[in-house]
Amino acid sequence: MHFTLPLAPSSRLYRLIAGCWLAAVLALVLLPTHAAQAMTGAVTEAVAERRVLVLYSLGPDTMSNWQRLLHDGMYDELGKRGAAAMPVIHEERLDAIRVGADAATAGMAPYLRSKYARVKFDLVVTEGQVAAMFLGEHPDLFPGARRFYVNYGHTGWQPPDGTPIAVHPDFDRAVGIVARTAPDVRHLVVIGDSSPRVQRWITAIRAAAARHAGELTFEYWTGEDFDQVARKLSTLDRHSALLLLAAGLNDKAGRLDPHDMAHRIAAASPVPVFTHLDSLVLPGMVGGYVVSGEGIGRVIARILVDARTDDIPLQRYVFDAPTVARFKLRNLPPEAKLLNRPDSVWERYRWQIVSGITLIVLQGALISALVVALRDRRRTLAALNDERDHLEERVQRRTLELRTANTQLEQLATTDPLTGIANRRKMTEQIVAEQERARRFGHPVSVLMVDIDFFKRINDTFGHDTGDHAIVAVANLLAESLRVIDTAARFGGEEFVVLLPETEEAVAAVAAERLRAAAAALRLHSEDGSEVTLTISIGVASAIAGDTPSTLLMRADQALYRAKQEGRDRVVRF
Repeated sequence: MHFTLPLAPSSRLYRLIAGCWLAAVLALVLLPTHAAQAMTGAVTEAVAERRVLVLYSLGPDTMSNWQRLLHDGMYDELGKRGAAAMPVIHEERLDAIRVGADAATAGMAPYLRSKYARVKFDLVVTEGQVAAMFLGEHPDLFPGARRFYVNYGHTGWQPPDGTPIAVHPDFDRAVGIVARTAPDVRHLVVIGDSSPRVQRWITAIRAAAARHAGELTFEYWTGEDFDQVARKLSTLDRHSALLLLAAGLNDKAGRLDPHDMAHRIAAASPVPVFTHLDSLVLPGMVGGYVVSGEGIGRVIARILVDARTDDIPLQRYVFDAPTVARFKLRNLPPEAKLLNRPDSVWERYRWQIVSGITLIVLQGALISALVVALRDRRRTLAALNDERDHLEERVQRRTLELRTANTQLEQLATTDPLTGIANRRKMTEQIVAEQERARRFGHPVSVLMVDIDFFKRINDTFGHDTGDHAIVAVANLLAESLRVIDTAARFGGEEFVVLLPETEEAVAAVAAERLRAAAAALRLHSEDGSEVTLTISIGVASAIAGDTPSTLLMRADQALYRAKQEGRDRVVRF
């Protein structure tokens, strides 16, 4: 805002008028601000009393790429609303991806009823089929709370109450994008399984296939195991493509979940692999027109703050950029999201280029100065030599600083800040390296999945500082008890992973038992002087042929889960 004051005949009159204008401006600016702050405080106090429950079908973000995308979208959307609009959010996970729908819901109703007996929820939101059907079967849970059922639409089931928000994959666009981006493709193979959910999808694909009959021929693989599919893949030519559904195939080790199946299909396929779910758009998968986990997360966030949800796109075009380039796909929709796009040289080395150009300009100016200063050649040459010496010194010092900074950054990127041992990223790199070495030399490799028992009880009883001390104590125990070639890492929360190269499963179980006994002997003290004891549960697994880090860790995690189910404070081999 700009004001023009007339010139006063005297400076005193001028200062008086200026003071009046300043007072008016401050009144206009400050009074609405104070009023807004008072109103915001009142709204915050009112909203803080609202409590909501979100019930997820799947497990934690670390176990489900879909859950990670869902959480990213939900909390990004909530972050745009500010603290004033944020309710108190409770979250529960049924973990159906790991234990199955029946096991995930067994005993959940009395658990929730007991846990939230004193909590009055304003609304309850479910995400996915398992959570929706569970809540629908228990109308007595959370009386008085509004119910929202989100993303249950891939089943034939309908919610008996509340507000449904179903998401049905648009297979007409999912098929159409194949013909648009890969015009040389004439044959589309749909890979699924025989489950009722996938068969409903295939019925929708057959309807869409009729509309694309002039462009594509269709083939459906739904009764094969992974080995059979892999053999069939080798027969496909460059005029073929795949549409991979979120299904599960059997292999020698058991049933593959959709995420692992997508990894293996993408690695084995000589033709582009499209899909209909954004959590399956992994490196090697083309992508396509997919149901958006991030978009569904944003819808849940809007529900939690009582905002409109009909303007959130629940399906969109998502592609993996390197895979698109590999198969030379074209005609991508302009609104498509490209994942893993490589940075340009300018984006990656912008400051180095600017610094280099600046140095060149400075050197040119120095040479020009030397030419102009020929009359004083000796002094100029001495100054140039001196400048060169200083420049080399600065370059060396800067090089040393950069090396030191890079070393520190590498350490920070691979070290857990609380315990000082390796983090999840470092452990994953170590497992990949050891599995490769084991494949080359035939050495065994084992891992231990370690979890502190009843850690939440320690936090709740003695406080989070004592909980942190417990995590550090277990980390120190692991680090001090291992061989030089072993690696211990904190995987998250109270969970640790120990990598034992050149160790068979039976020997690893003995080492795990030693660690368990040592942990049981630990004694900590809380801030009030109380003595704190703890125990750990350990799952043991050894690498087998064809293992990836994910499959090896999953077996160790399953063994850990059994150890907890059998009473904790024990070692269980897979």
